[in-house]
Amino acid sequence: MKVKDVMDPSPDIIRTSDTFERLIKILGEVKYHVIFVVDEKDKLVGIITEGDIIKMLVPKYITVDETLIFVMDENYFERKCVESKNLTVNEIMSIVIFIVGEDDPIIKAAAFMVVNKIHVCRV
Repeated sequence: MKVKDVMDPSPDIIRTSDTFERLIKILGEVKYHVIFVVDEKDKLVGIITEGDIIKMLVPKYITVDETLIFVMDENYFERKCVESKNLTVNEIMSIVIFIVGEDDPIIKAAAFMVVNKIHVCRV
């Protein structure tokens, strides 16, 4: 079986120049928990997952010392989203490290996903 036999022929796409505000608006409409990022030439350059958004919103010091989470009040995320609305997708996305071709065996794609701890599920 090949990748093309199971892939979605119309994945969710956003451009590198789109803003965080646009990303948040379309996030509720995506089929999977991943959005593919393309440049102005429609070349795949990255992906955005919920994890990328969380990393952007949660202060880095929280990962160092989780006890510092108390400094985040109940309006923290709302304020952070407003502050970040003009960030570009290019500043948030994860860079694509490898690409599996549609004619590659599905086991190759599965192996890449396991080795790189990638899991994408349908909403």
